[in-house]
Order: sequence, then C-alpha cells, then structure tokens
Amino acid sequence: MIEWKVAPSYANAEIVTVNEETHKALIEEKCDRCGGLGIIVARVENNQYIPIPVDGGICYKCNGAKKIRKWVKAYTPEELDKYLSSQEKAKARKIEKIKCEQQKKLDESEQNKKELLTKWGYDAENPQIWLIGGGNTYEIKDQLKEQGCKFCRELGWYNNHEYEIPEGYTLVSINFFDVYEWIPLTKRFEIKDDAKEKAEATLATLMPASHSEYVGEVKERLRDLEVTLTNIRFTDGYYGTSTIYTFKQGENILVWITSSCKEIDVGDKLLLTGTVKEQKEYRGVKQTYLSRCIVKVEK
Repeated sequence: MIEWKVAPSYANAEIVTVNEETHKALIEEKCDRCGGLGIIVARVENNQYIPIPVDGGICYKCNGAKKIRKWVKAYTPEELDKYLSSQEKAKARKIEKIKCEQQKKLDESEQNKKELLTKWGYDAENPQIWLIGGGNTYEIKDQLKEQGCKFCRELGWYNNHEYEIPEGYTLVSINFFDVYEWIPLTKRFEIKDDAKEKAEATLATLMPASHSEYVGEVKERLRDLEVTLTNIRFTDGYYGTSTIYTFKQGENILVWITSSCKEIDVGDKLLLTGTVKEQKEYRGVKQTYLSRCIVKVEK
C-alpha cells in the first residue's frame, strides 16, 4: 500500500482521501480566513472574541466550520523526494542569481566611486584631504579660496592636493575614507558623523602643546580678569554678524561671542568680566566660553 504524501506547505493538514488515478489528495486544514475560529473577529473584550455584526460574524470561507477542504497534489515518497530536490536546486539557482546581481551592482558601485573621486581630483586608490592648521584660517580665507580650497563645517578649509600657505600655517593630510562614507545604493559620499572629531584631532597635531585650563565654573560670574586680546573674527548667522573675541589669561583661553563690536584691538591688555556659559575643547585646547561680558582697557 502506498503511503501518500503532500507538499511540506500542507504538513499540518489532514489527508482525508486520495485519488490514486489522478494523484490528488483531499486535505482538511484550518481555515486561513478566520484562523480556525469560524467567525471574523472585530475585537477582544475580557478575553472573549466579539465577532463583526454582519451575519453574526460567520466566516464565509468555511461557513463557520472552522476548517476547509481542498484537493492538492499527492506524491509517493519517491515523487516527494524528487520534488523537494528540484525545489532545493531551484532555490539554490535563485540565490546564486541574486548573488551575481548584487556583485555586479557592487562592482558598478566601486567603479562609480572611483570615477567620482577622479572627477573631484583625488587619487582614486589613495585619496587624501589636505587640511590647514596652525593658525586662524578666517584671516586668510580669501587666499585659500584663490587656491581652490573649499570649506565645510566639519573639516574647515581643505583641498585635494598640497597648496601654498602663508608662513606660520601648516598642512596635514587625512585619508578621504576616514571622514567620508560611500553609499552604494545612492552612489554618493556622505560625511561621517565623527568627521569633525577626526579632523580636529588631526589638526591638533600641528598645534603646540597647550596648557590651557578651564576658568571658573559654568554659570559663575568672573570679575576683572587680567587678559590679553589675541584674536578678533566675525561670522555671519541667522541673526546677523557676530564678533568672536579670543582672550588669554596666562595660558588659559577665553572666548566671547557677541553681536556687539567693541573698540578694542588685538594685543590690548584688558580687565574682563563675564559669566561662564560653557567649557569645551577645540582641537584639543580647553576653552572657556563667556557671555554678558564687560571689558575695560587697563590703564
């Protein structure tokens, strides 16, 4: 007597009868429309199923019987083994095809990446970004523009090759892939989240060792600090132009960003009063940021 079988997808079904001439099996399985409940559930209240109001919620597919019957292909054990083997081979061919397509896309993406780097003037095999440090680049921004340099918030001024710089400044390179990530799906580069930290760490190697320490505590009001104004620069923002004053108190660096402009010059000895807004490192140098400052020229 033949032990008839059905496909694995009907493993939970019960074989009711088999037509040996047509190799068809009548199976009975849980209704896939109502999930074997016999009703269509609208909601559950107190762990009780509440059916939809139409016709008492009866499932039209099984007519409330909870199970359905249908004829499916029946296999002898040998036929089932052959069928499963063919299914496995088909699955393997499909997976291999997908892998080939993916590899083709990756190869195309890699080629697109190299073409884009070459278009931007980089060595496609070992692209380097040249950063400038050792001083205040805002003061030489026009010269850097003439050299073809570009500026971004994360990297500062940079170029794809070495370039002429004023005395006192230094160039340092960083690998392009340390700060940019290639996105194969969109075929473009995106700057990494930690690009700014990596660029600042690289530029910090150009700076002499700093002994600057934080001054005071956040929210503390500092009064009549003897400082020297070391730098003035301007930046444009949403609310207009801001002035950034940098002071030194011995080895300590203090910064004041304000919308006002004072009649003071670099090199002036001043008495500085202000409230500590925040304290953070910039390129490895500890800086104290002040607000609501009052400056008086020392007599």
